[in-house]
Amino acid sequence: ADVTHYVRAGTAIDLEAANRSTSTYLVNKRLDMFPSLLTTDLCSLRGNIDRYAFSVLWEVKDDEQATIVDVSFTKSLIHSVAALTYARAQAYIDAGDADTSIPAQAVQRLAKLSRIFRAKRIAAGALTLASPEVKFVLKDNDRNNNPTDVQAYTLLEANALVEEFMLLANVTVGKKILRHYPTLAILRRHPSPNRSMFEGLISKAKTCRQFEIDISTSKTLADSLNASVDPTDPYVNKLLRILATRCMSPAQYFGSGDVRPQEWHHYGLAAPVYTHFTSPIRRYADVCVHRLLAASLGVQSL
Repeated sequence: ADVTHYVRAGTAIDLEAANRSTSTYLVNKRLDMFPSLLTTDLCSLRGNIDRYAFSVLWEVKDDEQATIVDVSFTKSLIHSVAALTYARAQAYIDAGDADTSIPAQAVQRLAKLSRIFRAKRIAAGALTLASPEVKFVLKDNDRNNNPTDVQAYTLLEANALVEEFMLLANVTVGKKILRHYPTLAILRRHPSPNRSMFEGLISKAKTCRQFEIDISTSKTLADSLNASVDPTDPYVNKLLRILATRCMSPAQYFGSGDVRPQEWHHYGLAAPVYTHFTSPIRRYADVCVHRLLAASLGVQSL
C-alpha cells in the first residue's frame, strides 16, 4: 500500500508514527503506528476496491529457473480481484487444475514461482529456522481476557508464498535505493554469529546426539541443520532450529554510509543487500524506504 501518499514527511501524523516506530501486537489487541482509517481502510488492499499502491514489477521467464529478466518500480492503482485468507489461498493451491477460476490460477502461478525462488535462496545459503508462533484462545465475555487454551499457529504453503515475494521485493528495492543513494540508503543487516554464541549448542548437539553443527557460513549451518535428524524423534530437528535462532545476533537497521560494505550482508537470508519495504503501515523503516524509492524514481523529493 502507498502509505506515503497519505503521510507526508514532517507532518504531525508522520512525527507520531516515527515516535512509535512500529505497531505493537498484544494477545487481544493491536496498538497501531498509524490511525485506523489508514491501517484498516485506505491502506488495506481490499478485494474489488481501487487502492493506491507502490509496486515492484518483475518480468520473469517461464522456465525452470524463473529467471528475472527485468524489474520496474511505479506508483500504481491496484484493483485486487479477491481478498483471501491464507486458508482460502491454500485451498486454491491444493485444488490444482481442478479449479480454473481466475483467483485460483493466479495463486497457483505465484505458488509455482515461489517454490523456485525459495529453492534458489536455500541453495545460496539462506537458513530455514524455527520460531514457533502461538495463539491464545480467550474466554468469552471475560473482562480480564483470561486465556482458556494456547495453540500453535499453523503455517501453510500460502504463508511461504507471500513471504517469498516479500523477501524478493525487499531485496530488489534495497539494491535500487542503494544504487541511487550509496550513502543514504536505509538497509537491514544480520551479522554473522560469533562462535562463542553457538558453543553451548554445538557442544550439546555433539555429545547428546553426535550432530556436527558448522557455523562457518550460513550455507554450512543450513546443511548441518538439515543433516541433524533423529528418525525416532522428528521434533529434535525443529528444536535445534529454535535453539540456533536464539544463538544469533538480532538483525539491525543501518545507514549505508555508516557501515562498511563488507558488513552489509544479511546472514540468515544469505543476501548481500536487504531492506524493509513491504510493511509501511506497521514499520516506520519501510516508510523511510518508500520515500527513498520515490525519490530515486523522481516522483517525490527527499
